[in-house]
Amino acid sequence: MHRALVILTVCCIALANTAAAEDYTSMSGEQLYRRFCASCHGVQGRGDGPVAASFKVEVPDLTQTASRMHGTDVRDRIVRIIDGRYIIGAHGTRIMPVWGEDLARLEIGNPEAERASQLMITRLADYVTGLQHTNPK
Repeated sequence: MHRALVILTVCCIALANTAAAEDYTSMSGEQLYRRFCASCHGVQGRGDGPVAASFKVEVPDLTQTASRMHGTDVRDRIVRIIDGRYIIGAHGTRIMPVWGEDLARLEIGNPEAERASQLMITRLADYVTGLQHTNPK
């Protein structure tokens, strides 16, 4: 757990240091995914990113989200997980960053910060939802 906290802290510091240098709202869902998600979930979303091995819990294979959910609203669940409003209780404490809050912090001083955060979450959710169709196991 300590190792995971160190990695998460380093990621958050890196995120804060680069926030002013990048315009995240102009990025596509794939670009946002590669910037914020691929280090844990892997470039193709299979849970095999370079940081994944340092966690005590298995990083989910995002290409299998739809099959794990058995036909429920996959995209809505993905939005809520990214935003931080949906926590999977059986998994214990939340290791994944609450991106809704983190993305809104990137827009501090912007009166449209919440809208910008939701735009980025929407793009990320669309991209991850698309992984369901392009990367079958």
